[in-house]
Amino acid sequence: MNVPNQHPDPAADWHQLRPDTLLAVEGVVGLLKQDDADAQNLLDAYLYAKRLLAESMQALARTDLPAKCATFRDLRAQLAERMAEEYGGRIPERYLTVPYGSRTHEELFATLLRRLGQPVTAALLRVVTREAVHTERRTRELRELGLDIVTSREGGNDVYTLRSLELDTTLIPTIIANNLRDRKAPGHEKAAVLAVLPTASG
Repeated sequence: MNVPNQHPDPAADWHQLRPDTLLAVEGVVGLLKQDDADAQNLLDAYLYAKRLLAESMQALARTDLPAKCATFRDLRAQLAERMAEEYGGRIPERYLTVPYGSRTHEELFATLLRRLGQPVTAALLRVVTREAVHTERRTRELRELGLDIVTSREGGNDVYTLRSLELDTTLIPTIIANNLRDRKAPGHEKAAVLAVLPTASG
């Protein structure tokens, strides 16, 4: 079986995975055509094909995404700058960091950005993350950064829309409060930081 390159190259990964994926799918189809196919063999073939399909479709989806999303990184930099302007010197720097900067977050944002102003199904976002179970949670975390992402339902499907590139900086106190929690701030330090933030974030 072909194995994708360790260095990100979605096009190369797609071409490497495609032949094995095709064979796996054909194997499932072949078993489905057999009236007396063994159930366990069919299930095993399906699970193998499902895994290869997830890997292949992720690679294919990534061919439309930049290796690095400059817009995502710029928005995060803007947010970090605003946090420093508002709370620098009053709150320890370790609590003024911008979370949710993983590759998964970046690729989800890039997928939404390519369809700016248009709904993107949760199913498509799961393709980008190779069917990761927390895909929709990662997308909601982007919204926690103040990104203009809304959730709705269309045709019975959950969809996400990046409406604009405007940042809602009123969420900064909540981001800081979450940093206190995630970094397990000592009680006295937590109290001191929360005293600086607007009452609603405490």
